[in-house]
Order: sequence, then structure tokens, then C-alpha cells
Amino acid sequence: MSRRFVFACSVIGTLTVTTQLRAQSRWTVSLAAGAAREIVHSRFGTAQMRLTGSLFGGEAVATRGRLAARLRYGQGQVSSDTASRDVVQGDLLVGYAARPWLQVWLGPRARTFVTSGLSDRRWLFWTGGLSARGGIFPGRLDSFAELWQGFSGTLNRPAASASGRGVELGLEATLHKRPVRLRLSYRVEQGRLADGRRDTVEGFGVAARYVF
Repeated sequence: MSRRFVFACSVIGTLTVTTQLRAQSRWTVSLAAGAAREIVHSRFGTAQMRLTGSLFGGEAVATRGRLAARLRYGQGQVSSDTASRDVVQGDLLVGYAARPWLQVWLGPRARTFVTSGLSDRRWLFWTGGLSARGGIFPGRLDSFAELWQGFSGTLNRPAASASGRGVELGLEATLHKRPVRLRLSYRVEQGRLADGRRDTVEGFGVAARYVF
């Protein structure tokens, strides 16, 4: 099954769920689409590799009272002079608003690298995290930060337990008299094995969000 087909099915499924949720007045739903420039640093012992490339993806967030659910998906390719990898990443989280500006999140996060002729290399983490927002110009420009820590994780090749963590920082602006928000973000995440093998990913992203 191709990743384009999976992506198309995800979009169709998200739109279907969104239509159903809109019929329930107590739900608030937002959809976002964007792109990111990513830098991947892979290291094992003294061997190091740096790859760069672009990813495109989307996000759906549904909230009801203090409860929230978030789905993210992205795919693209990173490369160097000697190597190239397809990248697929995503998360599926449930959240609770402990304060109007603070949310607690739980759920899986995954990232898969695919090299031509080789098997997929997948990091999978079950995570807990916090996200916070602050108004710079209330109603017009907000700042946000999200931290997460993996409490259980695996790498499939080589098969091993893994640890992971990440942080995302950024700004979100609301267009005047329109339910559209523009977001600029910086993200860094790392997956690590006990033997010192690790992948560190930095991403600079821009996205547009529509709030229903």
C-alpha cells in the first residue's frame, strides 16, 4: 500500500470525522496544513550522517470542554550527497486542559525512515507531554511551547528498547476577522538507544490553521 494512498485515506477520514463533529455544537474542530524543513542527524559511535529535506503534512484537533484529541501526519524525503531516505511521521494524542493555557497530552508518536533497498527503520514512543500558550498581543498573536517525554519506546531495526524526548516552540497569529491562524514553529526531537545510537531531528515549520 503506497504512502500517498494512506495519506489520501487519512485526509478523507479526517474530513468525514470533522463533518460529524461539526454537527455537535459543543465540539470545536480545527484543521491545519503546512510544510517543514527538517535536518536529521544520525549517529552511531564515531559514524555520523546529516540529511536535510522537506516534509508536508496536516493536523486535526477536536476539543470539547477540557478534553481534546489531536492527529498529526507528515511525509517527505531527506537526503545528503550519498544517501536518501523517505520519512513518515505522526502522532495521535488525547489531552486534558488543566488550565486555560496549559494542556496535558498522552499518546503514541512515531517516525519511520525508509532507505531504498532496505527495510523500514521505525521509532515508536508512548509519550506524556505538556503544552502551554501565552498571549503576546491577546487575540492576535500567541506564543506556544510543547514538551514531551517517552515513557516507553522501541526501534524496530535493530530491535531494541529506546528512549525519546522532544520540544516544539513557536508563534501563532490570527488573521483579522477571519477564523484562520498562521503558525511558525521550531521543533527538535531525539530517539536514542542504550548503545549510543541516536537520531536527532530539527524542523522549521510553517502552517495555516482553519478553525470551524
